[in-house]
Amino acid sequence: QLQGGSVLSSPADLQEIVELVPEWRALVAESIGQGRLGLHEILVQIGAKDIFSKVVSADKSRDRFLVLIRDGYFQPHLYKMLTTNQNLRRFWVQRHVPPTTQRQQAMSLSSDLAYKMHGVFLKQLALEQEDGFKVLLPAYIQRTVHNAVVDYIRAEWSWERQTLQDLQLDPEQEDPRQAVADDLRYVPEAQAISSEQVAQLNRLRKELASMLTDSQHPGEPLTVVDCIFGLGLTQHSKQSYEMTMRECCECLGIAGETQARRIARCQVLLDKGLDLIRQHIREKLPGIAEFWQTNLNVNSASRRELTQQLGMTEGEVERLVTNRQYYAIAQLVERGVVKAARLRELINKGAVAAFTPVDLNCATVRDMVDILGLAKDKAQRLTSERPFANLSELTNKGLLSQSELAQIVSRGAVVKVTKANTGRLDLNKTELKDIVAAGVPQPLALKIVNGRPFFTWADLEEFLSCETPVYALLRQKFCLGLSPG
Repeated sequence: QLQGGSVLSSPADLQEIVELVPEWRALVAESIGQGRLGLHEILVQIGAKDIFSKVVSADKSRDRFLVLIRDGYFQPHLYKMLTTNQNLRRFWVQRHVPPTTQRQQAMSLSSDLAYKMHGVFLKQLALEQEDGFKVLLPAYIQRTVHNAVVDYIRAEWSWERQTLQDLQLDPEQEDPRQAVADDLRYVPEAQAISSEQVAQLNRLRKELASMLTDSQHPGEPLTVVDCIFGLGLTQHSKQSYEMTMRECCECLGIAGETQARRIARCQVLLDKGLDLIRQHIREKLPGIAEFWQTNLNVNSASRRELTQQLGMTEGEVERLVTNRQYYAIAQLVERGVVKAARLRELINKGAVAAFTPVDLNCATVRDMVDILGLAKDKAQRLTSERPFANLSELTNKGLLSQSELAQIVSRGAVVKVTKANTGRLDLNKTELKDIVAAGVPQPLALKIVNGRPFFTWADLEEFLSCETPVYALLRQKFCLGLSPG
């Protein structure tokens, strides 16, 4: 039973886990004494590796153990992640789904996913590999939740288009598939990274440092990489300080008759250094290479990534970029980018398609050209004229025609509201202390932070049920998320 985000287990469940693993008896008793009655909390405290090793060593009791893990570990994890998933909450809020219904749907989804995770766990046990515990890690479960949310929203959206096409839907409501593709690096539940991934990053840094001291590798290209990306591996660079090409030329004394020639030489050295690192990773760190090549989004990948990571030809890359963006990887075949037989090869190399919003207030010229399809001169002009408060400014200022605006909007162009272009703070991102400093009572500010994100003021008003003066204060000093186009 799930209640208020916590998991309540029956005494029979706790008794059964003690019978299966007697050495956990003291831990279970301690947890009960401290008021942690949930089997889920106890299993989380035990940890993925210990759970996996006990399942491997179990014999006749393995089936009972697996059922307890499915219902007492996987499902609660999945339920909590689904109820806090920003994309799923956004989708439900836009459709005014009651909180009770949201919890019921999350419960149903978590139950289905728990059986799928159960099947994945069984496969890992059959492989008899030491790293089979990875399927129990929160990072692995979170990836499963994200994929399930994407599939759920796409299926619901498809049903709406086919079933409700004659209804007058809200014209200002954004395509939910676009909302799904928000940068997941900044979603709260995606910020927890597994220890395995951290170990990979540390190992890569160690390998780069050894390459710089290895006489078999040319030093100048690698030093340029170190300076440009702020790796802090040589005396010329500082960690997290990324140099410009001009600064790099001055720091390293790169030769050249003119500044343009020096910068051009620096670019050549940078490309050579990156190629050396890429080749070294493929030869020495195949696990990291495989990890990096997983889930390369064809909607936002650069031409270099499409060529080098997916092995696409120049013709395939050109057709892919011209026809961006895609809602599903199968559309590469539908739009004539690749043949059906070739698609399977790309998928095996990690190609995926997730519709990616491109914020015109911070997008690079490359993104505007390669993702939105703008001409380079128009993309450069947009960067010089921003920030924009809304998309209509692009036509009002004569920067784009109506047809050009419609084209880039269909390919993912958005304008995000920031303090710089509205003079107001974004209520969906502002820290608690700043909301309180603006005059909002502490309990109400905490309620806002816990209930975010909000997509319309009507949703916020309904959620808070606060007094009129406080609501007026919020409207005056804050804004909400994406501005309407």
